[in-house]
Amino acid sequence: MNLKSFGIITYIVLLGIILFFIPQVNASENSCINCHKTLTPFMEVQQQFNQIRIQHLERNVACSLECHEDRVRQLATANYQQWSESIHAVKGVTCDMCHGGNPTQATKENAHTGINKTVDPQSPVYYTNVPKTCGKCHPNELASFENSKHFQKLEDLKLAPTCTTCHAPHRFTVLNQEEFRNFCGNCHSVSKKVAPYDIPVQAEYLLGQVNKLKFNIDMSNQDIFWAKKNGTDVTEAQAHADNAVKTLGTLAVLWHEFNLTHFEDQVDTANMEINKAESIVKPTPSPTRTAAPKSPGFSSLIGIISFLAVVYLIKKNLRE
Repeated sequence: MNLKSFGIITYIVLLGIILFFIPQVNASENSCINCHKTLTPFMEVQQQFNQIRIQHLERNVACSLECHEDRVRQLATANYQQWSESIHAVKGVTCDMCHGGNPTQATKENAHTGINKTVDPQSPVYYTNVPKTCGKCHPNELASFENSKHFQKLEDLKLAPTCTTCHAPHRFTVLNQEEFRNFCGNCHSVSKKVAPYDIPVQAEYLLGQVNKLKFNIDMSNQDIFWAKKNGTDVTEAQAHADNAVKTLGTLAVLWHEFNLTHFEDQVDTANMEINKAESIVKPTPSPTRTAAPKSPGFSSLIGIISFLAVVYLIKKNLRE
């Protein structure tokens, strides 16, 4: 037996000994599954997905997360993923603050004590209870919402928008003006027979006006800055600009009343303050006096007479 053959045989024997003594790893202990258990809610869809992965791995069939990526991300990992990227996560607003439970407990059963399903009317996240749950941290928004027709219908008919209608659960983003038009149109439309039908268009327009107001405030503050640099007394102008900024700061809370007429009045009030500030730092120039028309001078009269004389002579020659 040559040296090369001896080496191959030795390698095979050692590999067999290693495989014999090392215990087989169960597919259910796959690291992907273990990690996802701790990172995301272990929903039914994800359980089904993981069971498929186990079966694939047991049959030595390659299974990639990409095969089920969309479904898993949308359903199985949505809650945790959305919350982790939200302003609530940044501010330290954790699950128990909305859902209840006891996060100090190590076991699932003890940690979930007191948590009711979202379809249970006793749950703090049941749709009619959501305003008061959100209002624990957002009292001003709750006060405005309680003055709205939406809240009245939610209390009386149990069929009306609530906080999570516009602010998606776990994401809590603020909608832009185009999204508001689409959201309002889900109810305020001819097909749904919810009047006024023009609410979606009004909402989009008013939010656009808010963006214009922000732009006007920025421009006014720049004009005040340069006017001050040039020695102009800007005290009064700055006071008007500050009033506009103060009004702007109330608009987000006021929006929850869904009183678009009142909202528009406040936007107009802020713009009036900006106009007052601009009139101080950039006053309208006084109109220039228009000079009175001068009567024709001697030379002009001579020119006119000469022109008429030439015309007369031409006509006379033509007649002859």
